[in-house]
Amino acid sequence: MLKKVSLSILSLTLFSTSTMADAPRQSPWNYNSASNYALQWALARNPNYISFTNDCTNFVSQALRTGGWKDTTTLVSTQMHSWFYKSGTNYAQTWSTANGLRNRIANGYELGTTKLGKSFAGLGPEYLNNQIRVGDIILADWDGNGIYDHAMMVTSVSFSTTLVSYHSNDRKNYSMADVSAASPNAKFEVYHVT
Repeated sequence: MLKKVSLSILSLTLFSTSTMADAPRQSPWNYNSASNYALQWALARNPNYISFTNDCTNFVSQALRTGGWKDTTTLVSTQMHSWFYKSGTNYAQTWSTANGLRNRIANGYELGTTKLGKSFAGLGPEYLNNQIRVGDIILADWDGNGIYDHAMMVTSVSFSTTLVSYHSNDRKNYSMADVSAASPNAKFEVYHVT
């Protein structure tokens, strides 16, 4: 009987520990480090990471890591509760795909991220929200089908413009007004990171 109870306690402890490892967390955050990384590598590839044909989320994830986000304890590549990069063959879907990263953030697995709404009394675009800061994340759904296709890092902000840096079609300090004008059917989500 004692053996069964001990085994049950051990099993419960292991289950609880693995569940807690993937609980929503708030990583430390340094927006300047994240933004500076994005500016440094916007037009190049960091040789310490794999480079994808569609490299935007990989690039943003690298900047997030530089800003302080930590790999999750559990390394399940296809689950939104995992966010990690170990090698070019061992990384999470949330590290490498815009929709995966968006689902992780939108479902509360990264505390300290707040979705920003429209600016100017709900009339202006999200990317001009007065709370947006360098180091924030902008995700784009190019055709409005609910699947997010692109990730960008905010690298400069003023009252009238937000500039982003990103990979795939590499850009450094590129105007969100130009991004939006080139894709009039796109939907954007902006996540403020603290």
